[in-house]
Amino acid sequence: MNVPSATPVDSPLYRNQGDKLPRLPVPKLADTLARLSRSCEPLAADHAQLEALHAKLEAFARPGAVGDKLQRLLERKREQPGVRNWLAEDWDEQAYMAYRDSVVVNVSYYFAPRGTVDPPASDPAYVAATIAKTALEFRRLVVKGLLEPELNNPKDPAQGELCNESYKWMWNACRIPASPADYAVKTREDDPTAQHFLVVKRNRFFKVPFRDPHGDEYGVDTLQAAIQKVIDVADREGGAEAAAAPPVGILTAVNRDRWADAHGHLVASSPNNVATLREIHHAAFVIALDEATPDPWKGRRELEEWSKMLWTGGAEGGNRWWDKPLQWVVYRNGEAGCIGEHSFVRRTLAGTPTARMNDYLTKRILHGDAFPSSSASSSAPEPTLLEFDLDSTSRQHIADAEKEFAAHIDKYRVHYTMYMRYGKEGIKKMKTSPDGWCQMLFQLAYYLTFNRACATYEAAQTRRFQLGRTETVRILTPESLAFVQALVDHPSDSSAADKVALFRAAIAHHGSDMKLASSGSGIDRHLFGLKMLAATSPDITAEERAAVMEGDGLFADPLVKESATWRMSTSQIYIRHAPSYGWGPVVEGGLGIPYMIHSDELQLSVTCTDDVPGARYMQNFRKAADMLMDLHEAAARESKL
Repeated sequence: MNVPSATPVDSPLYRNQGDKLPRLPVPKLADTLARLSRSCEPLAADHAQLEALHAKLEAFARPGAVGDKLQRLLERKREQPGVRNWLAEDWDEQAYMAYRDSVVVNVSYYFAPRGTVDPPASDPAYVAATIAKTALEFRRLVVKGLLEPELNNPKDPAQGELCNESYKWMWNACRIPASPADYAVKTREDDPTAQHFLVVKRNRFFKVPFRDPHGDEYGVDTLQAAIQKVIDVADREGGAEAAAAPPVGILTAVNRDRWADAHGHLVASSPNNVATLREIHHAAFVIALDEATPDPWKGRRELEEWSKMLWTGGAEGGNRWWDKPLQWVVYRNGEAGCIGEHSFVRRTLAGTPTARMNDYLTKRILHGDAFPSSSASSSAPEPTLLEFDLDSTSRQHIADAEKEFAAHIDKYRVHYTMYMRYGKEGIKKMKTSPDGWCQMLFQLAYYLTFNRACATYEAAQTRRFQLGRTETVRILTPESLAFVQALVDHPSDSSAADKVALFRAAIAHHGSDMKLASSGSGIDRHLFGLKMLAATSPDITAEERAAVMEGDGLFADPLVKESATWRMSTSQIYIRHAPSYGWGPVVEGGLGIPYMIHSDELQLSVTCTDDVPGARYMQNFRKAADMLMDLHEAAARESKL
């Protein structure tokens, strides 16, 4: 909870942080249970299932019952001295660090920005150096505390700032495998051991200093020369693809327990491995130089293929260190993208700080602005090859990991569309929230594709609070289902105006739920806190624990579980120059739906496994977008008659 950081606490970035932000509230139990009940209604098989749930909710909340006791324990936990956020530690561990499946797809995310426009854009050393230098510029803004803090409401600064704690985790950090839960390490940005980044080429790891012996930061030309040295050495040593070094990085991409075993052996088998791992952990960020030559701007299919390649690593997934929070991939033809390990920015909305940094980076590079002159030494730093000593056991771990990783990523697909009929401005003309409009499109498209509704997650940020992170907005409601069914199942039973009225009711409920979630009064984090206490608190007896966690207990109720099974996981981040970004589905058979609402277009990616009709969903999204605007235009015509 106390992150090593060189950023001054009295700097513009942090002077209004810490205890000056309020602590996350604990919602009233009755309010949460009432909203939980309502969110379950559209998923109930029949009235009897709902009645059974209502009985469990009533028993749970009865004065003196287990739910009442858990609520009082949670309220007490919030008020304990030194507890900045009652959710933070448990959420970090259970949602991320105790997660045992591969971080690739399940935790990692990607941003695919536009490439450089100035020559020599096809030179990977040039592209990598410009990325490194721009990232270091942004890092310097963070370290000096000069970055403008994010505001709760940019139109009304009086509403205060958002929590900026996660900016501390962007640099010089690493996730470490362990059982039963991983942990994270972080080196202060001004530490002498933290003044380098990693370049990975043909599975070989190179330490590249970004400061000269006097502490001055190298210029972009000098960094380009250093990265070119890495390319020359790796190509000379590797030669043909078959001669590349053993892909030690692939170990970071598999089941966390198996990686923990392999990691333990690496550490125990050689002091040199310990030294190499330490340099990787200390590094500011990673730049991976790949051999592929994608052409993502040729067409939609090529962009989808590249998005998957960037997101998963594809055939070069071992040319990475997936446990680092920031990693750029530069291909042999100069195309580039960013991948991130999400647990490090878990205190914010789905990677918002890294999205901001990539937006800064992309604008900087696309504009072709000259870099400031550097007073550092003009001679290029000498990259240091970080070697691993691999015995037969480690080589077997790597071989097994390659097979596991290939099977893991093979089943995933990325689908993409840029809907051009209208965007934010067109939606606003309908006097509707653009985000609410898009959420109804997702509901409509899912119903058209699967002929049923599903529990849907939308991220709301709670960064107005100390160590704030996210809360769930449950999109599926009785109102949203009524609207979708009226439009799809009973199109001729009501007028366009009546259907628009149903739409307005759904949008109003979405807006209300978003405000509640953002103010710390959502459903899901509160339920999580109660469940964690039920499972771990010494003040809860074994009988009480079983009463809520097992059998007929509320937390074991199938309808409650289904209401939190996110078959659609959605989130919006805006980066003007990132035509594709995304993450994976969060449940088997589900859809990951990252989207952007541009002024005149709607940008959508869908990630899913190959047994899920993602392409058909995307077709139905475009159909739904037409249907919804056609409906509003028809209602407008009706009103004039």
